[in-house]
Amino acid sequence: MDREKSLSEYLNEIKTTLEETYPGSFYYSGSNDTAVVREWYSLEIPLGFVLLTLSEEKLPKRFSLKDVRNLVKNRFKNYAKEEAKKALKTLKKDPFPYLKLDKLYKILKSVLLEVGVEDLSILEKLRELKKLEDIRQIENELIRFEETFYEFLSKKSPLGEKCKEVAEKKLSPYRIYWHKKVLQLTEKALIKKCLKEAYGIPDFTIL
Repeated sequence: MDREKSLSEYLNEIKTTLEETYPGSFYYSGSNDTAVVREWYSLEIPLGFVLLTLSEEKLPKRFSLKDVRNLVKNRFKNYAKEEAKKALKTLKKDPFPYLKLDKLYKILKSVLLEVGVEDLSILEKLRELKKLEDIRQIENELIRFEETFYEFLSKKSPLGEKCKEVAEKKLSPYRIYWHKKVLQLTEKALIKKCLKEAYGIPDFTIL
């Protein structure tokens, strides 16, 4: 979806298009539907995807956005997962660094949707990196962003606590010998490894 479009523009576009496409059937229910639009906007669900999803379903005679909210969202999650699978297969083979950023975006987006994150703003960093011309600078920024992303994922994912428990158990025999800072860094690395394997996340690199 074009992120240059404002929330109000996105709302008006959806409302107007659905009223024209489903005259007499679609109605805008006010604040409830505004909440739906806000969620879809945060998830970057394009209008075209909404229309395609609704065209393939048998809809009620009268419906508002809140009636099709989960239908569209769940279909979009499945779509994002398929896009992520395709991106993952070709990520390492792609010779173009900026296309790798696009593919990494799709993969991480699918992961966040899977764990129920409804605000993808953390991924804006990847869009910002595409504006840089220095490939080495992008690579260094990716390394920093990787740490930020895994910290975010460990808090949002239902596996975060489980991965933490596994890491603590592995480190238990060493707690009386290792320095506190070493333990913290090792625990963070183990949690990252656990989440990375669980969600099939690739290395954050374009080189």
